[in-house]
Amino acid sequence: MFVGWNQLRFWDDRTFTSRAALPTDPKGQVFSAFVPHLISGWAPELHADTWQRISAAAQRCEDLAQSTAGPPEFASAWLLDRAESIASSTIEEIRPSARRVARAEAQLSLFGTQPPVPEMEALRNVATTKKASELAASGADLTIDALREIHATLMGDDDPIAGQLRDRQNWVGGGALGGPLEARHVGPPPELVHDLLEDLIEFINGDGIPLVRAAIAHAQFETVHPFPDGNGRTGRALIQYVYLRDGVIGSGALPVSSSLMLNKERYFDALDLTRVVCAPDAPQRSQAFRPWIELLAEATDHACVLRRRLNAHVESLSERWANQARSSGIRTSSAAFRLLQQLPQHPVITVGSAMGLLRVDKRTAQRAVARLGDAGVLEQRSAGRRNRVFECRDMMDAFNESVRQQPAQNLTLSTPSTATAAPTSGTCGAPTSRGGTCGHPQPSPGGCCQAGHRRAS
Repeated sequence: MFVGWNQLRFWDDRTFTSRAALPTDPKGQVFSAFVPHLISGWAPELHADTWQRISAAAQRCEDLAQSTAGPPEFASAWLLDRAESIASSTIEEIRPSARRVARAEAQLSLFGTQPPVPEMEALRNVATTKKASELAASGADLTIDALREIHATLMGDDDPIAGQLRDRQNWVGGGALGGPLEARHVGPPPELVHDLLEDLIEFINGDGIPLVRAAIAHAQFETVHPFPDGNGRTGRALIQYVYLRDGVIGSGALPVSSSLMLNKERYFDALDLTRVVCAPDAPQRSQAFRPWIELLAEATDHACVLRRRLNAHVESLSERWANQARSSGIRTSSAAFRLLQQLPQHPVITVGSAMGLLRVDKRTAQRAVARLGDAGVLEQRSAGRRNRVFECRDMMDAFNESVRQQPAQNLTLSTPSTATAAPTSGTCGAPTSRGGTCGHPQPSPGGCCQAGHRRAS
């Protein structure tokens, strides 16, 4: 029965199993499992203020789509996929540093070196975001099996629960010892999960306003909590799926999780409020979704700002690298210059990977890497006892900046547009926290360099 109600259940703390409660069960071992309404065919009646926020976020997305129209591999695609994925991981208290994730990814892909657990979990979340994007781009309707594929990508091939719907009770909060008796949220009994997912899939494959549909779908997914673990990250990948499927964004991730990460408790509270016990057509059902829909609209708006800034920053970096290369005597027709153009998508390389990217022999690749090193674009790093990689520090700095605690509000990557910025010469020279001086190009009077240092007018 799916009408938004709490089913009383008995928790056996010896076997860690549950069943429908009986009148004779001890009250201290009885808990409520929330069974949500079905959502297929439902659209909430929302307040005018909520619609205004939705419209503002949709307009921001439309403006962003127009400003970044062009090649499929837009400048900041590499950064955006990872910023979204690491922010989503951070919400789950998985907190690897951005630099360590980027270097771990390079070591894994270039040398097959298995990263430490935190970095590996973050990398699997990057793959999860990509998997959701690929499914959306395929044009095929979502299925339960496809949803299981997304989850399996997150958990990894070696995890026995990867892609497996839960067959027992689960919950959010309360800890392992307290079980569902002290939980923040207890999902529906396991025997109802499959039917609820079928309803969710039908809803996602339907029509409607994308932001509202993404909000309802995410809330329903988190309420059902269909997998034993990894539901939060899978559910946020589902937001990316809806946005890509419905054309809200053309390609790449929209870093919604970067904003939700800053409002984690508000985010969790808003999801809790959607779990209301009432009739399917009762006004309070629509009212219960209002805080979460408004929060997602706000997060989407902030994500557009972050995506635009990151894209402008990487485009500005690319132009500066080109100037550095030309100043070092690198011809635009050379392998080194072509390698430079690959750096936004491949910021950590080896001579071997450069050979593949450029389709050249080893000697030509070595010379290209060396010339970009001489130009100050690449730095040599150690990646193990005998492995050497070459890293684009500017991209590592941008990655670190994109996932810090307040990327949308205080982002220091707001580089002036290269089309309107005044010519600059020399370096910024401002003191840095490490005791050195800033090496970014000198900003125009009154402007900021890429690290956020302001030049006097």
